[in-house]
Amino acid sequence: MEATTRQLNGFWKRDRSLSCIACLAWGVALIALVLRFSTGGSHRVYAFNDYIGAGSHWIHGGDLYSNWRGFIYSPLVAVFFVPFAILPPVIAYLLWLLLNVSVFLGGLAALLQSIIVSNFKRESTALIYLLLLPCALGNLDVGQANPLVAGLLMFALAAVHHERWDIASLCIALATFFKIYPIALGLLICVIAPRRFAWRLLLALLVLAVAPYLFQHWSWVTEQYRDWITTRASDNRLNYPTKYTPIDLWFLLHTIAHFPIAAWVYTLIQIITGVLIALCSLWGLWKGWDLRRVLCGQYFLVSIWMTLCGPATEAHTYLLMAPALVVALVKAFRDRQPVLLRTIVCGAFFFQLIHTSRMNYFMHNKAEWVFIPQPLSALLFLVYCLIWLLNDSFWPRTASAQGG
Repeated sequence: MEATTRQLNGFWKRDRSLSCIACLAWGVALIALVLRFSTGGSHRVYAFNDYIGAGSHWIHGGDLYSNWRGFIYSPLVAVFFVPFAILPPVIAYLLWLLLNVSVFLGGLAALLQSIIVSNFKRESTALIYLLLLPCALGNLDVGQANPLVAGLLMFALAAVHHERWDIASLCIALATFFKIYPIALGLLICVIAPRRFAWRLLLALLVLAVAPYLFQHWSWVTEQYRDWITTRASDNRLNYPTKYTPIDLWFLLHTIAHFPIAAWVYTLIQIITGVLIALCSLWGLWKGWDLRRVLCGQYFLVSIWMTLCGPATEAHTYLLMAPALVVALVKAFRDRQPVLLRTIVCGAFFFQLIHTSRMNYFMHNKAEWVFIPQPLSALLFLVYCLIWLLNDSFWPRTASAQGG
């Protein structure tokens, strides 16, 4: 008994120390970003500048979509950034940074507390937060909205687990108006709970779509929606120059391997892989999987799909996969999973760190091959997820989930 008590005290002290280190690391990083912005580094946060510009255009009734490489988000996002456009730049950036990080880390906390990941140990939380910091810095550096979107998706999954369908639908809808493709997770949730979730998701999308009409003249808002839909429909990123080409499965097959694949075939691959995730969910329910296992599978697989097979994958987009990857990495070692699985997930995380280190910037190397690590990381993580999810020995036997 005394030995057990000493062991528990040791775990608690290590956990507290690691928590302090994680908090300190995140705090130092955020302070450094704000200081750099306030001392002449505002030009680096190009994504945030696009958001602020859209908020300013909204206030003055200007065209939101005149620049094809500028603001590409929905009119609702422009409304969202109107308050930031009114504030002094430093204060606006500070508030956006805090909001971005709070939703990202808060969503992760909600996901972990929901116990969607089986046998998750509380003492692993601090390590997960610490390992996520280098993955998130690139997005925070330029003011990207990916941390916000990733956090909303994790909040949605936690809400589904607790059957808070209204919150889940609102989180998915808001993430969708930022990036469009997060709707994939919403559709997957509809597969397992069609009667309870589908109509709520549709209602949330309609309410958020109508919301911009409350803040500008209806004819101008309608014109902006028309321009947004037109520009998104005509934005074929497969035809982008190499500098802007998506870093995904198409990049590996077409640009690197020079595989003679037609664009329509690749589009078919994107659709089929998304459908396969839905079929995997249905198969899991038929096999009697617990709802947590189904939700975990959906989150892990759709995070890979959004990066590897999504319609608009950039280097910063891989943050959407980072929480699932880091959770899997920590869990693989905490649970002493087979060496093969630990090696695969370590390789996936290692390739993410290679890009995060931005060695190509230090070497002034813009060659195509330097972008290989990220999609390769997604492929390795996919292999890990399939082995882990489909092996019953990694999952506790509990009551089967029932869709509704």
